[in-house]
Amino acid sequence: MNRKTNLLSFITLAFLVLILTATNLFPQHPPGSIDGYIKMLESPDRASYQMPDRVVDSLCIKEGNAIADIGAGSGYFTKLFSERSGKNGKVFACDIDKGMISYLEKRIKNENLGNVTPILCKPNDPLLSPSSVDLIFICDTYHHLEKRGDYLNLLKKYLKPGGRLAIVDYQKRETPSGPPLAMRIDREEIIKEITGAGYKLDAEFFFLPYQYFIVFMKQ
Repeated sequence: MNRKTNLLSFITLAFLVLILTATNLFPQHPPGSIDGYIKMLESPDRASYQMPDRVVDSLCIKEGNAIADIGAGSGYFTKLFSERSGKNGKVFACDIDKGMISYLEKRIKNENLGNVTPILCKPNDPLLSPSSVDLIFICDTYHHLEKRGDYLNLLKKYLKPGGRLAIVDYQKRETPSGPPLAMRIDREEIIKEITGAGYKLDAEFFFLPYQYFIVFMKQ
């Protein structure tokens, strides 16, 4: 009887721990609905730590540049890329979620972002054209990628000669926002993976309080 009681107590405790853990992680990960996720991405509070204008300034985007925003989400950075690259530039807003692409299509129309093309891409392929972009930007998405070595090799095909890959992702430590700690990747590991895939470290910026901001160049 005691064994059964102890087993039931253990199962109950484990279940409670699972619930509490999930509840604790929920605010750090995308809400269940698209509307909730968009609201989170576009929250005015985000700008205080994401510093989107300063991030884009650091990338020195030129008129006429072609940029791929992979994991574009609501278009938080896409709009800035559109403005900086100008009427002769191109911005490819890539996302694997149909709901996000639908939202982006409406935003492009409503905000007259004529140089932006939304792409419903695959988890393992952004579906760009070969040698089509000057910059690939991946914000808070790198840690979601599976088979990152294969993905990085594929991205090289899409970059023009001398093209750049910019990674913004959460530091592997507890922060007020961001994914669970177990999902995060060390800065050193990011650099090792990307340079090991045939890129060279081009620049690194340290002004973001919670995230790495590292730029690589195709060799």
